[in-house]
Amino acid sequence: MIGKIALTAALLGSALPATAADRSLDALFKGLDDACEYTEPFGNMFQSIYAFARKEGQLMRPKGYEDVFGELSIKPVDEYLHITMPVIGGTWRGVPVKEIEILITPLESGLSAHAIIFETKALKKAEAAFKKRGLAAQKKLAKQDDGGFGWQTGFFVRDGVPRYECDLST
Repeated sequence: MIGKIALTAALLGSALPATAADRSLDALFKGLDDACEYTEPFGNMFQSIYAFARKEGQLMRPKGYEDVFGELSIKPVDEYLHITMPVIGGTWRGVPVKEIEILITPLESGLSAHAIIFETKALKKAEAAFKKRGLAAQKKLAKQDDGGFGWQTGFFVRDGVPRYECDLST
């Protein structure tokens, strides 16, 4: 009887559609690790997060990725907003993503930084996938920084947490 239950569960499990755990975010994040370039859907989501956090608009998740992104957490910290959006089972370049972190000012001004936060247990995998890419992207981004704002990008480990950052503050 237990064998039949296990077999039935296995067969039913294989018939279920792919979940967010199987989701690659590579197409959505394409270009992000190349001097902070954004696909249109990802850029639109970012703009909607900014507007939503500032109470100026609605949050829009990219079509086809609605189940991958959890609910926003918005916390005022000093003179900026700290926003986090959990990622439910998604990966970028094969590395499990935990959340997206965004720092902006409450009003439209110069602070605009965000990071893709990877699962801590994937530190070595994240480093292998993103360290060299981040160094190359920083060189490219520095050349694009005509205003001398000191834009930053790349792979970093902060407090033991691997992350890929884009700081385009002006």
